[in-house]
Amino acid sequence: MRFPPLEVLSTWPTPNYDNPETRGQASLIVNIIFLFLVLVAVALRVYSRTLVRRWFGLDDIMIGLATLFTIGLTVVVVLANERYGWNRHIYDIPFERIEAANIIALTAKCTFTLAATFTRLSLCMFYYRLVGDSGVNWFRWVVHANVLFTIAVCITFVFLSVFLCTPVQYYWEFPPSTDGHCLDEGIATLAAGVLNLVADLLATITPIPLVMRLNMRLKYRIGVSILFGLGFTVIVAGIVRTYYIWKGLMDTYDATWYAYPLWIAAAVEIDVGVICACAPALKTLFHFSANNTQGYYSQEPSGPSGQRATKESNATSSKPSSKRSFFNATAKLPWSQNSRSQKGSVRIPEPDTTGSTGSWLDMAKSRTEVTCEPATPQKGGRTAPALEILRRDSVELESLCYARTVSSVSHHEPVPFPDERHLAPSEHGFGKRY
Repeated sequence: MRFPPLEVLSTWPTPNYDNPETRGQASLIVNIIFLFLVLVAVALRVYSRTLVRRWFGLDDIMIGLATLFTIGLTVVVVLANERYGWNRHIYDIPFERIEAANIIALTAKCTFTLAATFTRLSLCMFYYRLVGDSGVNWFRWVVHANVLFTIAVCITFVFLSVFLCTPVQYYWEFPPSTDGHCLDEGIATLAAGVLNLVADLLATITPIPLVMRLNMRLKYRIGVSILFGLGFTVIVAGIVRTYYIWKGLMDTYDATWYAYPLWIAAAVEIDVGVICACAPALKTLFHFSANNTQGYYSQEPSGPSGQRATKESNATSSKPSSKRSFFNATAKLPWSQNSRSQKGSVRIPEPDTTGSTGSWLDMAKSRTEVTCEPATPQKGGRTAPALEILRRDSVELESLCYARTVSSVSHHEPVPFPDERHLAPSEHGFGKRY
């Protein structure tokens, strides 16, 4: 912080160390809320990548490091405002706290820079995985340039923050124990803030040209662009932070009072950046959850017939599935299990000899195993395995029978089922009587 000249000191009121005017608890509340949102977003991202997609990569490692520095920044901001006087007027800070206030300001600068850098690198690593081996070389070179620029900004800002004064301790010592000099902190911090805005903008707009070239419908391209464009909220927070850099560090000597919004804007910018970097993974998780929910309710058996079909499906299955039932869209269709080959045999219904109506509901109770041998070459040169023909006819007959049964039950009129022994296979699934 800048120390005011004597003419400015003479205008300040008497210090109030016991009951000073403060900015309130806004910083504490905002930081707690946004840190909670960050932790939830990162936890869902890790769950999606490790358990749903099984696709944990370098971008997830980078977002993990960004989360650690984000937590550190939140702790630093809360301590600076609640303990070291960055929420009150500079003349109300006791002399013994000024040195600690300067140290925590330097710590906040470095922590902010590292958190922002790892967040951008996480996005860049995700962009690399986005193209994979697609051969889009121009996009790879754009990401290369983005990575180099991000790392250069990080190194420059950290170096500038640490070595702003010569010797280094001259930045925080009060009163100074040695002679030294410092660069203008306001100008240096403002320049770093502008470069940080440029880096955020590049990380946000990098994938948009690639997305707009994808072979998909326009509305989907726009949706994906909006998803990646959530980073513009980070840019808005960065603009607010840059304004308060000028207001708190260049336009006034009461830095601790007027820089209070700067602390909030810096923390919110990093928090929103981490959340936006997790957005693509969260979209995948929500899509997966919605599909599972829809599939589960679509497979609920309705009425007694649905329950009977479920029991038949479970009884005739020769091998238990390793997946849950709502992943299988045909698990409860009445012909889905009967048309499968089981050791060279296929299930076909026996002919009706009891004089009953021959409905599918009656025939479902009397099934037998019929072993079919491969067919020999037929006249005309056509060779077709009998197993395949019977399997096809079995599926088609039972499909037709099931539809007729539903229709007859709804009208309370039993419909006799045709005797399939008099049907020969043909190109359309049914043949002529012979």
